[in-house]
Amino acid sequence: MIVLKSTADDPILEESGIGKGSRLLKINDREVCDVLDFQFLSGGDGLILLFENPDGQRIELEIDGYDLLDLEFEFEPDSPRRCTNSCVFCFIHQLPKGLRRSLYIKDEDYRLSFQHGNYVTLTNLSEADFKRIEEQRLSPLYVSVHATDDELRRRMLQNDGIPSIMAQMRRLIDAGIDLHAQIVLCPGWNDGEHLVRTIDDLAGLYPGVRSVAVVPLGLTAFRDKLPKLAPVTPEIARDVVREVSVIGDKFIGRLSSRFVYPADEFYIMSGSAIPESSFYDDFPQIEDGVGMVRQLLDSDHASDIYFDRPVHVTVATGRLIADILSDVLDEKWQGVKNLSHNLAAVDNDLLGRSVTVSGLLGGKDIIGTLVNRDSLGDVVVVPPNCLNDDGLFLDDLTLADLSARLGRTVIQASYSPAETLARIAEEMGN
Repeated sequence: MIVLKSTADDPILEESGIGKGSRLLKINDREVCDVLDFQFLSGGDGLILLFENPDGQRIELEIDGYDLLDLEFEFEPDSPRRCTNSCVFCFIHQLPKGLRRSLYIKDEDYRLSFQHGNYVTLTNLSEADFKRIEEQRLSPLYVSVHATDDELRRRMLQNDGIPSIMAQMRRLIDAGIDLHAQIVLCPGWNDGEHLVRTIDDLAGLYPGVRSVAVVPLGLTAFRDKLPKLAPVTPEIARDVVREVSVIGDKFIGRLSSRFVYPADEFYIMSGSAIPESSFYDDFPQIEDGVGMVRQLLDSDHASDIYFDRPVHVTVATGRLIADILSDVLDEKWQGVKNLSHNLAAVDNDLLGRSVTVSGLLGGKDIIGTLVNRDSLGDVVVVPPNCLNDDGLFLDDLTLADLSARLGRTVIQASYSPAETLARIAEEMGN
């Protein structure tokens, strides 16, 4: 069953006695467990919805599927299923105390994989889960594989009871479910011959497995009592770029797709050239940090934006992308009337300075870098991916908090420099 968060004063629901806090129990005598069930069961004509209001009264609402779309209601969010693995590289285990509570939730929920592209290990799927995925065609799903050697995978996930990942994926593929896979590379664990085997095994499942991303593990300064792991060095990153690129070249003729892609971090860390856009096919792993830099490099110039008075902008970013972003902004913002800008690379003291990506910067990190600078100008821009959907940094600060501390307007960047500049112009009342 799922609970109504709001009915927006919908007259049909109100007249039926269905309001906030009412629970949707069944549709046409089939149990409704979550929003996905609701979406799957609510199509077609002649629907009978069984609700239970907060007073315990059960109410049936007869309605056609098309008319159901006109009703004004919203459900409470589902509670995610939790992960019971203890992956040696788990980032959540490495978080310091004092961050917002939701950051410590380890979700392992195939529903979130289907809805939002979250990666899941498939280690908690029941027979009923498989049947539901197959019936409702929850495709594509995003699978954290890491290794197809079952013994190695169990050691990496520190869970001896997990089933064979290849057998699970074959079952889903046979049911018509498309999969995208991820390999978190841990030097000394699943690199070298293990990496080659894993990629080859997954390629054997193509086109059911549509793509594979190889991404580096992340290590914070808070790994006390956790397994010792070696970081990805520039030399290792260079080897990964070379090895995975050679494998992908072979797949182009065999699979009509490169199939496997190194994350952008490997290219930046090793100083390797960012591939052209054709390298990434249709960018199937863009949300996993594969091809984002190429899209940034290929983004539009801000040719139709100008300012009617001098405006100076400070752009804050993580260490990893700082040099590339500086060059991109110099190019994309070149010639914009009355605009000047500078870029500030921010060290991550929240998680440790080995963490260099922009998306994991805390608000205090940005404040600490910028607060004593004399040249902040009129506007401070923060990275697009360091705030959650509620507008919160990892340390629960907001844009308003940074604005108050820095004494400047602070805005969140877009992934497009031109769109970012448009936001600045709007904020400045241009």
